[in-house]
Amino acid sequence: MTTTETPYLLGNEPDELRRLEEQAAALAPATRAILALAGIEPGMRVLDLGTGAGDVAFELSRVVGPSGSVVGIDQSSKALRWAASRCEAQGLRNVSFVHDDLHEMRLTGQVDAVVGRLVLLYTPDPAAVLRKFAGYVRPGGVVVSMEYEMSVAGLLPATPLSERVTHWIMAAFARSGLDPSLGARLGAVFADAGLSGATVLGLQAYRPPGDPTGSRMAAGIIRTLLPVLTRTGLATPEEVGIDTLGQRFFEDHVNSGATFRPPTLVGAWARVAGR
Repeated sequence: MTTTETPYLLGNEPDELRRLEEQAAALAPATRAILALAGIEPGMRVLDLGTGAGDVAFELSRVVGPSGSVVGIDQSSKALRWAASRCEAQGLRNVSFVHDDLHEMRLTGQVDAVVGRLVLLYTPDPAAVLRKFAGYVRPGGVVVSMEYEMSVAGLLPATPLSERVTHWIMAAFARSGLDPSLGARLGAVFADAGLSGATVLGLQAYRPPGDPTGSRMAAGIIRTLLPVLTRTGLATPEEVGIDTLGQRFFEDHVNSGATFRPPTLVGAWARVAGR
């Protein structure tokens, strides 16, 4: 087990972990649908890559049931302590966590499935990660990935503020060398990993005026990205106005009568061929 922790763009401090919990709640319906469509079933042994605060591991736990098991892997000891405490509070006995780096760790034995949500974006070679972990999946098992298509996020119809927020998010990720539309490319990533015939499906949520999800998500991610925005010259703290951004976004959402679209969660999955 390695104790090396590679810097992660969004960090692993308590405020960020709480933001991830709230994001996970918003993503839960789409995540459950993708796991079901991909064929995650009771009794499976599953690896959860980049488990973070543990939310995907918890969803998997409920699907595989007491006859199955879930191992969440993450490089952040802070995130894993948070995940373990939440796991204990929920009384989940079929989930465990491993502190290791996805690029360095080695496993013995095989599993039935590998799942990762919003993790490939932060790896320098997503196809290599999929190829590596597909090697631990039994023939006929499944590899599942979920990533964002961020360009669609914002209000519909758009307002100047929502367009500015979407631009800041897209540009901050791009200037950090990360692809904010990786979800749209998952089919190609799976093919490069040797996983042919992947099914790729985007699920889009919609929130009506007055729903606070949009303003919380917008303010939360911009607060986390603020150092990147300022360091790369995308915006000054005064332009962002982070302390009032959530309220301004909420008022914009209500007053414009617009619909809020979170980023599309794109799921891709493929079966591992016999070896």
